Amino acid sequence: MPACAPPPAQHPRPPHDPAPARRRLPVAGADLSAAVAVFLIALPLSLGIALATGAPLQAGLVAAAVGGVVAGRLGGCPLQVSGPAAGLTLVTADLIHRYGWRATCGITVLAGLAQLGLGCLRVARGALAVSPAVVHGMLAGIGVTIAVAQVHIVLGGSPDSSVLANLRRLPAQVADPHPAAVAMSALTLVLLVAWPRLPGRAGRLLRGVPAALVAV
Repeated sequence: MPACAPPPAQHPRPPHDPAPARRRLPVAGADLSAAVAVFLIALPLSLGIALATGAPLQAGLVAAAVGGVVAGRLGGCPLQVSGPAAGLTLVTADLIHRYGWRATCGITVLAGLAQLGLGCLRVARGALAVSPAVVHGMLAGIGVTIAVAQVHIVLGGSPDSSVLANLRRLPAQVADPHPAAVAMSALTLVLLVAWPRLPGRAGRLLRGVPAALVAV
């Protein structure tokens, strides 16, 4: 009689399919906390710029939404930062003073269309011809200007628009500081430095909130 081979062993099937992988949110926790911190800074800044230029306050809210949501969504750079620029306050205020609010809105729309056209033409690639030393020097100059002005604010004074004037007035400002402003500035710096170094389990939980958000 021919030998019969035993049937192949059948592995029992699991009674249930494995649980599906948990879907992760498309927004990371660090991105969400950073967005909240930037929101708390950009919103009052947008309102302040609108008030300083003579524009309606709701225009500051619309500009903040467009700069933060629309430009961020349509921008082609993952590290792009968009928002209110205090340096454009004088330009916008002069346009409103000369041509009125409605004409300034039309000028803004035309400027946006011009930017879209330049983007389609890839004109920004021409910036690659500029030496990085020029860009570094410009950014360093802006940083020094902001730092000197912030020293006056830390000491409770009001900075000038000229960095040379701020440097000339700095010794007098150091000699006559405002205790409340200095105390608030020191508290902010302590929070920024010490918050990421909180020890223990409670500190690990608290470090989930970014130090910049706590300082604000």
